[in-house]
Amino acid sequence: MGLAWGDLPVGRVLRLAGVDSPIDANVMELLLDPLPESGPAVITYAAAEADSVSELVESVLRELEILAIGLFPAWLPEGEKLSGPGGGGVAAARILAMRLASGTRHFGPFLADLAARAIQHRGSLVPGQRVPNGRSFSAESRAAGLARVIASTFGRESAALVVYVPEKLTSHGETLLVAGCEWLAHRSGMGIWLVGPELPRVETLYLEVPAAVRRLAEEMTPPPLTTTVGVPPIAGMPHAGSVVEQAMESALAKCAWAHGRTWNQTYQSTDPLFVMIRTDLMWVPEKCVVELDGPEHETFAQMQRDQIRDRHLERDGFTVLRFTNQQVMGDLQAVLRHIEEFLRRRRLGMSEGAG
Repeated sequence: MGLAWGDLPVGRVLRLAGVDSPIDANVMELLLDPLPESGPAVITYAAAEADSVSELVESVLRELEILAIGLFPAWLPEGEKLSGPGGGGVAAARILAMRLASGTRHFGPFLADLAARAIQHRGSLVPGQRVPNGRSFSAESRAAGLARVIASTFGRESAALVVYVPEKLTSHGETLLVAGCEWLAHRSGMGIWLVGPELPRVETLYLEVPAAVRRLAEEMTPPPLTTTVGVPPIAGMPHAGSVVEQAMESALAKCAWAHGRTWNQTYQSTDPLFVMIRTDLMWVPEKCVVELDGPEHETFAQMQRDQIRDRHLERDGFTVLRFTNQQVMGDLQAVLRHIEEFLRRRRLGMSEGAG
């Protein structure tokens, strides 16, 4: 019998495998979208062979800092009201962070410095990019502080880092990876969950992988595993790592007709046999769902999955509008006109029905 997400421990290193099938990056991507309702906030990291434990730890912490800065202001209450680095924005961010820390487990000086750096950056998350420098904190303080920020961003008590283990690690590389992961688990309190080849001294726990997930994962193109952090979307916000969603939201924010929209919400169909899904963009009263499709949606299995999702939404009265990333980035105004025309017709019908 396999475990559920909420059963997996944090604060230690373990390896994840499927009960009767392997778990790889494709399977993990599907299992984490949407983020399971129970358990910690889960993010992913593709490890590379390091020359030392300190190098591995620093690589992870650097990417987690980039992630936390990119996720701002989701983790700082009232942070969305702040202006940019000029006009007192940095000072205000520090004050809000210290106020938050005073009533929580956050370490105030670290959180204030992170908030100030986030205000100076203020932009979409681009893994691996350079971000403003801040104060120098110990690796221990950074690890614990970043774990708390990530957990609070998703409204969870804890966080876990899924680490994709490189194939064909040397024996020395395996030893360093396990030691670095153990350091991170103990100092940050995060679960460090390894996916990939078995490693010495690391216990394997087994998850149930639904048959539909296994089938779809087999059809997917393996994602490029670079040494960057992957993060699930935050309910109510465009995905921090999606240039397409960020561009769409930036445009919608200027459109009066776009009121009532909500990003990345989970939806449970009225059909009890259907699993919970996550919609990209939704207008609930108007029963309109907008999906933004990248190249991964071109596989046969994914197209079938999309069709099943759409049918369930349509049975519940929703209309699903699908646009490719190329459409959004190539002719955003045409996409906006299409959505606007649909919403105006739907709202007109709603008002006439009410009358």
